[in-house]
Amino acid sequence: MLHRYRTALLSPVFALMLAACPEPVGEIEIPEPSGVVSEAERRLAKTESAPATLPEPLVAAVAPEGQFIPDVLRCLMEREVTLVSAHRGGVEPGYPEHAIETFANTLSGGPMLLEMDVRRTADGVLVMMHDESLDRTTNGTGNISELTFAELSAFQLVDNEGELTPYRIPSLSEVLSWARGRAFVQLDLKRTVPVEELVEAILANDALSYAMVITYEAEDALRAAAVSDDVVISIQLTDPERLGALTAAGVDPARLIGWAGVQRELDPSVWAHLLEAGIPPVAGTLWHIDSAVLESGDTSIYAGFADAGVAMIASDLHWTVYEALEERQDTAAAFRACTAQ
Repeated sequence: MLHRYRTALLSPVFALMLAACPEPVGEIEIPEPSGVVSEAERRLAKTESAPATLPEPLVAAVAPEGQFIPDVLRCLMEREVTLVSAHRGGVEPGYPEHAIETFANTLSGGPMLLEMDVRRTADGVLVMMHDESLDRTTNGTGNISELTFAELSAFQLVDNEGELTPYRIPSLSEVLSWARGRAFVQLDLKRTVPVEELVEAILANDALSYAMVITYEAEDALRAAAVSDDVVISIQLTDPERLGALTAAGVDPARLIGWAGVQRELDPSVWAHLLEAGIPPVAGTLWHIDSAVLESGDTSIYAGFADAGVAMIASDLHWTVYEALEERQDTAAAFRACTAQ
């Protein structure tokens, strides 16, 4: 069935989504946590359910008891089903990056994983935002790390077409509260967030079964695992030696998801060693392949990635990928089976 957002292929605005936002350069001073929880954070942390106006997921993401995200992905792989990872939550016109309303809208159409970025405010609150600066994605200005959460709460998010929305920057606590019983989330570690603090936030929110940490360096992965043996870690594992070093250091391979990097072309050799080790591989089609699909309209390469065994495809064109994969699989039925629903 053709999804209502298939027109993204034809919209030149969506090409803007494919531009990478560079990380800030230079030293960043990370303030010590004050130990004092702000009133705004306390309010958001008490959120137990989404407002009635938010749609519920087509299929709720709930790992079976005692299982974690990699277990669900392995179950789907056994059924030859590949999931989509919606970059920054599944951006669409009217739905900006990193809004809970955007996350809910994405999952209302079909099961996916939600990728999102975590930064740290001046008063130590973890919030959802890709850029260090507010300028691109809100009606505010300034840097996240220099503003308190209360100050950030005054700004509204802007979608990728530059239109102001009523949605605001959520805290990590608010997102994890909403995601419980609804979503699997991938938390991309930014430089202002110590990895230990991010893992501790997952533990504090009892979110081990539905949240995972994205790291880029082996040292960060080891530090995350030192906080909790059970935390799920996504890390680039294109080099078999890195995988060997992590497992030799005591990282449980059952808790790993292997990032195969952003691909320029289909190359199954990049993730072959992950499949042999039973680690779900994730390939990114961001920027390069997604741009080519926007230009040509040919979506067949996404099925090629799925046929080559990847567990997930990370893309800005989440619905385009989802629909292309539906020609080879029934994602919702498999997701229900693997989440025991």
